[in-house]
Amino acid sequence: MNLFKIIEYFLFGVLVFILVALILQDVVNVKYTFPEQHAFKGEHLFNPYRNIDSTKWKIANFHAHTRFSPGNRGKTDKFDQDLNSFYKNFGYAIINISDYQRINTYENKNGWYVPVYEHGYQFFKNHQLVLNAGKVSWLDYFFRQTLNNKQFIINHLKKDTTIVLTIVHPNYREAYSFNDFKYLSNYNCLEIANNERVFTSCYDTILSAGHPVFLMADDDAHGLTKINEACSSFNLINTDMVKDSILNSLATGRSIGVKFNISSFKTNEEKKAGLLKLPEVNSITFKNDTLTVSLNQYVKSIKFIGQKGTEKKRMINCSTGAYFFSRQDTYIRTEIECNDGTIYFLNPLFRYNWIRLTDYAPSYDALRTWAWRLAVLVVLVLTFMIRKHKRVNV
Repeated sequence: MNLFKIIEYFLFGVLVFILVALILQDVVNVKYTFPEQHAFKGEHLFNPYRNIDSTKWKIANFHAHTRFSPGNRGKTDKFDQDLNSFYKNFGYAIINISDYQRINTYENKNGWYVPVYEHGYQFFKNHQLVLNAGKVSWLDYFFRQTLNNKQFIINHLKKDTTIVLTIVHPNYREAYSFNDFKYLSNYNCLEIANNERVFTSCYDTILSAGHPVFLMADDDAHGLTKINEACSSFNLINTDMVKDSILNSLATGRSIGVKFNISSFKTNEEKKAGLLKLPEVNSITFKNDTLTVSLNQYVKSIKFIGQKGTEKKRMINCSTGAYFFSRQDTYIRTEIECNDGTIYFLNPLFRYNWIRLTDYAPSYDALRTWAWRLAVLVVLVLTFMIRKHKRVNV
């Protein structure tokens, strides 16, 4: 067989693969009917910080890579050890490694260990952090994903109801649009900050559409050599040091996301000293329809943000902030800007009815799903019959 024949067969194989992948993604894939989104409503108010214990705040990171990522492919277990030591030096209590399509078990001897991996391997970075994963799912779509594709992947990953699912770096390569976040559901958290960016606009779109999604903040570290990669964004979780308590706190919003401003630091020693100087949250209370946040030192500002990301109230140069939750408010989340530029993101308080936190759920559209599938089947059968007819007549 000559070289041209080999190339011809190779290109034909690639073409067939692309065609099959496109058919599976855009035609065979399940179709959904998405109800119109609406703001949170109801007579009850969900307060994720109800009865928290101020002595149980723990620093945690769930999004960091030691293998199967650009820049560290082929590393040995030493990198796991180095990453563990690095975060412990900064006072982290919970340290998890989220390799791409691989559950890293390095920390599994600890009671707080959460098996986690980053799901997704196509170019457009429709990625999810899968916490409490029992196994890795390899189901993904190679091309730009539709709203139906994204919802199907989420539902597939959430078949195990003990999983806490987080959408990560949503703006990268336009993986998720604002319109997507109006309609997608059945996931637990959004990564509101990593070592590069914050994603508050995405989060306010989610909350304004009435989805009870909570926040996480993680480094998404791919190495330890750059000053800005590790210990840049982290979670403060109000939890016991056992897996089930950690997962429950994340899934019910008993946490705070922190975007640590490390722009002025030149060394990790300076960064560690800056971390130790950050304010501590003394209390988060809700009484007589008033949300009150108290810290152990003055901060630059405390902002209360509501529907469509509207700033409802700002208090400056204070250690305590308070906001009255009116009947017109659908949700209120709090941002605290420290004097060094670090931002604390609190989970929202929001309205709900007495049955469940949301009445929104896309439904499986069997008619449209099978209409598309049957259309493809008909085309394939007709193509086969035409080709057979031509052969007979030759």
